[in-house]
Amino acid sequence: MGDSSKRMGNPEDLEHLAKLLDGRGNLQDKLDEAFTRASNLGVRDKLSPLKPMQSWTRETSTDLRRRGAILRAENGDPLAAALYAGFKPEDLKGKQLPPDIMLIANASVANGDKFDSEWLKRQPGETYQDWIERVQSDAVAKVSGNKNLGEVVGDYIDITAMASTVPGAFKMAAAGTMGLIKRFRKGEFLKAPGTTLAQILKGKAPSYIPARIARLGASIGARTPSAVLNVLTGKDSYAILAGNRWAWEANLLKVGKNASALNRAAGASKLSAFTSGAGTALRTAGWWRATGIGGSVLATGIGAFDVIQEGNPVEAFKRDKAGYVSKVSGVAFNASLTAAMIAPNPITIGAAAVTGVVYGVSSIVDNWDKVKQFPGKVADAGAWAGKKVAEGAGKLADGAKKLGSALNPFD
Repeated sequence: MGDSSKRMGNPEDLEHLAKLLDGRGNLQDKLDEAFTRASNLGVRDKLSPLKPMQSWTRETSTDLRRRGAILRAENGDPLAAALYAGFKPEDLKGKQLPPDIMLIANASVANGDKFDSEWLKRQPGETYQDWIERVQSDAVAKVSGNKNLGEVVGDYIDITAMASTVPGAFKMAAAGTMGLIKRFRKGEFLKAPGTTLAQILKGKAPSYIPARIARLGASIGARTPSAVLNVLTGKDSYAILAGNRWAWEANLLKVGKNASALNRAAGASKLSAFTSGAGTALRTAGWWRATGIGGSVLATGIGAFDVIQEGNPVEAFKRDKAGYVSKVSGVAFNASLTAAMIAPNPITIGAAAVTGVVYGVSSIVDNWDKVKQFPGKVADAGAWAGKKVAEGAGKLADGAKKLGSALNPFD
């Protein structure tokens, strides 16, 4: 595509044409449906002349979007590179490229006729999050000209992500297992995940919390105004609606349902009773627990979206067994963790404990080679950086000598 056609093109028109080809209910869907029906009727061979249209539809729609992305990159659209990679506009709603990557990736797209931009294209089964992580490392490799340095950045991102999530998964598994043992041996109520700080501030710290920290937390909680403490940790007086003493033990669904029923019995309308029940459940949860539930719901949604983007589960598993198991178990863990935070009971806590172990182990297996190779890659990157610094220092010294010689009238 030449410069004049770029200036005259309209990216929205190209993307609309692409949607007519592969959008929901459009040509590609109709072709797939026709072949499915033909297979069911045993006449699939009759449609064989149309089979090339399936690949043509996919390839043409992708090409149209990439052409539109080049136009967007020239206009400074931050999502141009992702569109060029092969993602659809609906896949990118609410998403943005990291600013530092945006500059490099979009520059590569805008100058696609002059520079290699193949590295940006989405790989088979690659999710948006996978693509973001890969592009960050590839961008470093492109800028530095050192592939190993790019791998160091990519591995660092993966290892850091693992280090920030896996310990939490194992902690949930351990705490959940301990809670279940106490539940069945001593009849103790289970506690919602993410409420440890609330317990400490109210003088009911779990046994694994060091005594000094427990005393300090209880002292801080005692000096905090009760109204503020209740907003943050949950109001214990509402827990009775679920048959509990403490807010962190309460099933929020039961609290809301029973509060709503009491309001209905007092003559409130259905809407008013529902609103009252929901408000009571939120006040029982407290700010910290409610925020944790919201974050877990978001993590579940993002993870599920990534798994869907992987495509056919069988093919995705064949491509990357440990990686796919890690993603699926991560979704299951976040979903069960959400359920446990809302309604702590043996089923939800048990599910969170089991999925936490699976998620933690599969994440370690998936990243184990990177962990083993990382020190060596860092050492190589350090040697390369040292060499470049030395070269730069040498050039600086040579430049200083030349400058000095030029300024010295007796030289």
